[in-house]
Amino acid sequence: MGYFLAKKNLAPYLRFLQEEKGLQVIVPLVNSSGATCFEELSEENAENIFLGSRTFFSAKKFFLPNREREFLFEPVKKSCRIHETIKHRHRVLFGLRSCDLHALDALDRLFLDFYGYDMLYRNKKNTTLKIGIECQKPGKNCFCASLGTDRPDFFDLFLWEKKDGFFVEIGSPEWEKLYSKKFLEETKEKKTPPKEACSLSLETNNLEHIMEKNFENPVWEKESERCLSCSSCTQICPTCYCFTNEDYFLPGEKSSERFREWDSCQLQQFTKVHGGIFRSSRKSRLRQFVMHKLSYFKQHHGIHLCVGCGRCIEACPVKISLAGIAETIQSGGK
Repeated sequence: MGYFLAKKNLAPYLRFLQEEKGLQVIVPLVNSSGATCFEELSEENAENIFLGSRTFFSAKKFFLPNREREFLFEPVKKSCRIHETIKHRHRVLFGLRSCDLHALDALDRLFLDFYGYDMLYRNKKNTTLKIGIECQKPGKNCFCASLGTDRPDFFDLFLWEKKDGFFVEIGSPEWEKLYSKKFLEETKEKKTPPKEACSLSLETNNLEHIMEKNFENPVWEKESERCLSCSSCTQICPTCYCFTNEDYFLPGEKSSERFREWDSCQLQQFTKVHGGIFRSSRKSRLRQFVMHKLSYFKQHHGIHLCVGCGRCIEACPVKISLAGIAETIQSGGK
């Protein structure tokens, strides 16, 4: 069974979730700079909801903020006392594309399983409902079909566009929290997946092992000569999760603070340890980024960390292509 949501009722439905259900509603928008991103719905930006292809900026910041306070701490004799400061509103994230839903699944495997159930991430995830929407037209740098991330999963509701509305697919028992008899009508129609294919493709069969065997391939040196180590690729990527911790001691205050902030494997200081920097060359840092996405993560967690959204290619000032590097290695080129 599915439901139908008329296009004319989309904005009223989102306002219903906000006003009647009391949820924070986050939507894809065109911001004041002309970039597409996710922000909280308001009266001022309701006219700028973006329903085209995937957004330039992903929704990662709503689960892993650029900077967030982990806790307060105060000295107690020879130890310290921790005060948690977690406060999260119940919310709905509307307009996620299939690649972004898969990206959140990859983060779940890390912050809910591998890293031992990260409390900050867990609370954001447990208070968020997800409404996905199909990609009618893949971006010029997208290759999600090659990674299987073009098939939507991990959603509560998913919208498939029809002529005058959306077929609404149910994805979890939590969908009932989003239900409205006023806006969602039962239908016997079926979803009609888009026919337009990605313009880029990548052979992923055994890719992780092929990449591992080419650790010293000349392509790394060649591409690193163009790389600026600007970290645009990691900042824009929906699955990059590297962070650093900083303690801020507050003179005269009872408690001090610890913050978690985004970091990047493309920055030289990221690998600074006692005795030096162990990934000092641009070659080694670029290789780490690509290998992590296409080899290391797959070997440890069963899925590629890359979801084929192509954002890193789009954001790179010199247009280094993760997919292009892999294809060069696969073809035996240099």
